[in-house]
Amino acid sequence: MQTMEYGKAFTYAPQEANWIVKLLIAAFVPLVPIVGSIVSLGYTVEITRRVIKGESVLLPEWSDFGGLLKTGFQAFVVALVYALPLLVIAICGVIPVAALAAQEDETLTQIALVLNFCMSCVLILLALVVAIILPAAFGKLADTGEMSAALRVGEIFKLVRAKPGVYVIVALLSILGASVLSSIGTILCGVGAFVGVAYAGLANAHLHGQAYRVASAEGGMTPMTPDAPAA
Repeated sequence: MQTMEYGKAFTYAPQEANWIVKLLIAAFVPLVPIVGSIVSLGYTVEITRRVIKGESVLLPEWSDFGGLLKTGFQAFVVALVYALPLLVIAICGVIPVAALAAQEDETLTQIALVLNFCMSCVLILLALVVAIILPAAFGKLADTGEMSAALRVGEIFKLVRAKPGVYVIVALLSILGASVLSSIGTILCGVGAFVGVAYAGLANAHLHGQAYRVASAEGGMTPMTPDAPAA
């Protein structure tokens, strides 16, 4: 029976060879304009894949930038698709609110404030839903290597429904972990925030892989077996 080891996600990295070098690269790669964040995203998806496959080495070498860029771009598109309703509501909601607020009328201004509050509540709820769904989508992408598989909404929701509590906890830990680790990094050193965020990314990737394995086992969907162990 598959079980979650939440703590392991935050402790596995230091047990790997050259982990400090890999972490430092992960911290500063996102600073490269445009492609840096995409490559970094591909790196975390590769970690998720290795966790799903049960491989012994979880932190990849920073050597296959082309492969990481491809995977990262796929993950970026997946995230964009699932966040699209959130973006549409945010953009469409801002226009009428801004128009009302621009009028020199106290009543219209009050209406604008109420609408802005309501829209903010809706956006927060949608953001939480996206935060819960995306780990499952990234897990599917990591397992299959196919962007189309990660966009099969029915299958992704099936994964979340199989273990909703797990995905809620993963989402909360991802948010909390990034906040705490970046804050610690900032206190220790100015650039330490980048290292803290990078470490949180490594932890999140591990959590995504674990959650996918647990949800797949619960839902009767066995993760694809690896072709060969990765070094």
